[in-house]
Amino acid sequence: MASELLSVVVPARDEEQILPALHREVVAALEPTGLDFELIIVDDGSTDGTAEVIERLAALDPRVRGIHLARGFGHQFALLAGLEDARGDAVVTIDADLEQPPAAIPGLITRWREGFQVVHGVRLDHPGASWFKRTTSRWFYRLFAFLSHIPMEPGMLDFRLMDRQVVDAVVAHTETDFFLRGIANWVGFRQARVPYRSGLRSTGRTKFTTRRMIGFAVRGITSFSVFPLRLATWLGVMMTVVSLAFGAFVGIRYFFWEHPQPGYASTILLIAFLFGVQFLLIGVLGEYVARIHVEVKKRPRYLVARRTGEPRGGPEPLR
Repeated sequence: MASELLSVVVPARDEEQILPALHREVVAALEPTGLDFELIIVDDGSTDGTAEVIERLAALDPRVRGIHLARGFGHQFALLAGLEDARGDAVVTIDADLEQPPAAIPGLITRWREGFQVVHGVRLDHPGASWFKRTTSRWFYRLFAFLSHIPMEPGMLDFRLMDRQVVDAVVAHTETDFFLRGIANWVGFRQARVPYRSGLRSTGRTKFTTRRMIGFAVRGITSFSVFPLRLATWLGVMMTVVSLAFGAFVGIRYFFWEHPQPGYASTILLIAFLFGVQFLLIGVLGEYVARIHVEVKKRPRYLVARRTGEPRGGPEPLR
C-alpha cells in the first residue's frame, strides 16, 4: 500500500523574503510525522522575486512545486489553484506570512487520523496583534455566522486540513466568488477544531489592507447570504408603517385638536432619512447585481502561466 501523501498549499504574493523560512518550518514540522508531503506555493502575480525563490526551493527540494498565475487573481483563487493541483490524500492550506505557524500542522494531522475530514485551525490572537485587527475579525465572523447560518467562529481563517473527499467536493464549486472559509464549513463532513497561537509577520508587509479586508468581508457575506436583500423588504415595510402612523397622528392632531404641525424640520429630516435608506438599499441591490453580472460571464477564475517542479505521483490534478 502506498504511503499517504500530504499536500501543503501556500498562496504567496510578493513574499520573497519569507518563503525560505516558511519552507524550513514546514519541513521541520512534517518530517517527524512520517508522511510524504509536497509543498505547493502559488505565486499570485508577484512583482518581486517570489517566482525566483520558488524555483530555487524546487531545485533544492523536489517536494516543492510552484504554480505561477498569469497575474494577481487574489488570495482565494490562489488557494483554489493549489487545491485543484494538489494530489495528496489530505491537503493543508496555510498563509505564507508565518502568522499561521507550520508547527501547528501535526496537530491537524492527528485529528485527521482520528477520522475527522475537515480540521480547522482556530487562531488565538497574538498579544502583539492590534486591537483593530482582533476586534474587526471577531465581529466579521459573528456577523457572517448570523447572516449565513453557517457555523463559523472567530479565528477560523484559511488554515485547515481537508481530506481528499472534501477537497474534491470543494473544488466542484463553480461560483466566481470563491470563499473557501464559507465553503469548507458548508460542505459538512466530520469537522474538528484545533486552536493555535498565531505568530507575527517577521519580514515584509501584510498584503491584506483595510480596504481589501472590507471587500473580502462583503464578498463573503453576499456569497452566502441573501439576508441584506430581505432586510430591504423589512425596512420598506417598517418605514411604510411608520410613515402611515405619523401621517395619521398629524391628521388627528390637526383636525381634532386644531393644532397644526409647526415647521419643516421634521419633514426635511424624515425625507433625508428615507433617501439615505433608499440609496443604501440600492447599493445592497447593486452588490448582488454585480455578482450576477460577473457570474454569468463564466470567465476562468484564474490562469496559470507556468509551473515549477514535478508532481509527486497520485491522481491527476483537476483542470
